[in-house]
Amino acid sequence: MNSGFPGAQSPARLVGVLRLLTRHHVQGLSIADLTALSGLDRSTARRLLMVLAQSGYAAKDAESGRYRLGVEAMLTGLAAMAKPPIFEVCHPVMVKVARRTGDTVFLIIRVGDFAHCLHVQPGSTVLHAHSLMTGQIRLLGQGTASLALAASLRDAELEQIYQRRRLDYEAAGISQERLMDMVRQTRKRGHSLSVNLLTSGATGVGLAIEFQTTHSAHIAAISVANHDAQMGAAHQAQALQVLRDELAQAGIAQVGGG
Repeated sequence: MNSGFPGAQSPARLVGVLRLLTRHHVQGLSIADLTALSGLDRSTARRLLMVLAQSGYAAKDAESGRYRLGVEAMLTGLAAMAKPPIFEVCHPVMVKVARRTGDTVFLIIRVGDFAHCLHVQPGSTVLHAHSLMTGQIRLLGQGTASLALAASLRDAELEQIYQRRRLDYEAAGISQERLMDMVRQTRKRGHSLSVNLLTSGATGVGLAIEFQTTHSAHIAAISVANHDAQMGAAHQAQALQVLRDELAQAGIAQVGGG
């Protein structure tokens, strides 16, 4: 947690603790966990947690005693969602793909246990579906890009997510066996393919992509979809090739092949 800047050790430690809380938000962190992960002594770890808690960037769970991100962290994240760095990078690609294929293009990012639709770029053939609007939250694996995103995760992590959201998955008609089978097929194929998975009458293909921030790599996904009648096997292959070409030209790395 050394910032490399003289006099900035304490702020760097605070940012480091906030980053660890972000990575472990779902399960939460105890002070002992934070001490082990950060390398800080217990008193320093506790003091930094108190600063974050008092400012609203961390919150203590009353039952477990573990710390998670607080309301201010959520508001900061929501503000960033208005113009996230990945949108700036991917938007030109999405525009080009939509123009070249005529299909609708979707950008999905992971938010905790869910997939968030960050942007929808319409093609020349309009694909109407309420569930495909920008800002929509869906289950990981539910939808073309979301399935590509799910397939990029380790099996153990995906199984944990399913167990936490079992009721939601079951309500959507997705058993754990079906989810894992879709993920295996996606990995084998090298891209996701969905037919009527989220929207009746629509077919889509998608790829997981990697983008870098200052400190780490993150995974997102882009999909191309259209009505079944326009999305036959030949068009699927063409749309995938266009998507791969435009990603490569933009210097955006694909996850799992291509």
